[in-house]
Amino acid sequence: MSGLSVSMGRPDLLVMKYIIALLICCTTLLHAQKHDYIWLTGDGSGEQSDFLGMKMDFNTNPMQVISDIRDMQFRTVNASMSDTSGHLLFYSNGCRVMSYTGQLMENGEGLNPGYVYNVKCTQGMKTYTSGDQSILSLLQPESSSQYYIFHKRVGINFSPLDVYTDMLFYSVVDMTANFGRGKVIAKNIPLIADSLSFGEMTAVKHANGKDWWILTPKDHSNTWYKLLFTKDGIVDTLEQTIGTPPRVQASGGIQVCFSPDGSKLFRTNPQQAVKMYDFDRATGSFTGFDTISVDYHNYPQAVTSYCAVSPNGRYLYVTTILYVFQFDLWADDISASQQIVAEWDGFVEPVGITFGKMQLAPDCKIYILSVDSKYYHVIHHPDEAGLDCDVEQRGVVFPATSGSSMPSFPNYRLGPLDNPGLPCSPVVAVSGPSPTLLAQVSVFPNPATDEIKVVLNQPLSAVAGWRLTDATGRSVREYSIEPGTDKIRVPVSDLPVGVYYWHLTVSGQVAGSGKVVRI
Repeated sequence: MSGLSVSMGRPDLLVMKYIIALLICCTTLLHAQKHDYIWLTGDGSGEQSDFLGMKMDFNTNPMQVISDIRDMQFRTVNASMSDTSGHLLFYSNGCRVMSYTGQLMENGEGLNPGYVYNVKCTQGMKTYTSGDQSILSLLQPESSSQYYIFHKRVGINFSPLDVYTDMLFYSVVDMTANFGRGKVIAKNIPLIADSLSFGEMTAVKHANGKDWWILTPKDHSNTWYKLLFTKDGIVDTLEQTIGTPPRVQASGGIQVCFSPDGSKLFRTNPQQAVKMYDFDRATGSFTGFDTISVDYHNYPQAVTSYCAVSPNGRYLYVTTILYVFQFDLWADDISASQQIVAEWDGFVEPVGITFGKMQLAPDCKIYILSVDSKYYHVIHHPDEAGLDCDVEQRGVVFPATSGSSMPSFPNYRLGPLDNPGLPCSPVVAVSGPSPTLLAQVSVFPNPATDEIKVVLNQPLSAVAGWRLTDATGRSVREYSIEPGTDKIRVPVSDLPVGVYYWHLTVSGQVAGSGKVVRI
């Protein structure tokens, strides 16, 4: 009773503690939305039916590039989803949904049914053909386990030849199913049946900081669809016509991007001005329209154009194959503020390593895709003016080609209007080498029944140690990998069913780690 009497005698203290705990909890939840902390890319060939891809892991500082042998290739269509703590949950290339285990998720086959699926997903590379930003994944508001995948279907007419997008679907993943490996519980549910842009699909948080607006335009049009996504699913679909339409020739090689605070949307268009829209996150309405003129510097052949906005919202970056342009959005005359911050240096391997799609990353850097190459370019300090933004050409080196692939993520960390938060966390230590291939091992199949393969994807310069531990940290398998060894086989049939963790160490330092499920 003494403890009760003390507590009852200090209600103000209890209330204050509760308020502080609530504020800490809310702040943690707001800023721990690490759904974009794992990026997958790659279409290189690997062993048998597996493909050598890459994983960019932003849970480390600096970001790590890890070889990732998996049974999925990516071309343009690319979506990956991590949980709020930054652990990979699932991914998709528009054909099917794969679990973080590297295995096909239950009911995950058969996205975007139709002729293109039959040709592209069951033959050859088995990856869907659509435009940039044609697939997007979001955690359902007020849920901790159900994720929606929004994906566009492509159709073909042969007389005359015409490729078009005729449907926006959604599919639902429940990550509580199959002991956390997930299941697709709803698939190919029609949302919009209309002629839509090849890509150009993005999302932004509602003014309440919980719900989402999903936006995509009609094909070659200045009419937009805007869908309100809440805990009850898609509850409203709005249409709005504003501004000017893009030129007819542009479809697929263009990008839409929001400012980090969600107040402005930008739409690129090759050889035309950038379209700029003021956006009301409360109503989902565009409240203003303007254009930003672009000097293409005697490069009329530009057929693609992409965009990204700096973390502080001040600078707009636009790529046009040969150039990276910067615009000051705080200037009185935005068009006149245009600067060239990078020009292609002529590097070829075997194609020109030029500039393409962009994405602001959790480390506050902007990464730039180079089509069908082993490289991403990096804008290291996008909040800085002019050349101080530091564009490093080929700043990220991959062990295989990216497959024209970079995932598209909205600002998951955007909060309500009165507390929008920060879109990313800058890397404190900016000195040192650029991100390169660090972990040099892939472990598969996963889940496993009899054995797992440990494959080194790059020669080691020193003896490596590979260890498998159980959930308590007890070592159950240990191996020494000599230089020149490219693979080992690890029997697991005698191990109890459960989750295990592997660790690779080189010269006493951890060079890679991961999780294996024994079934």
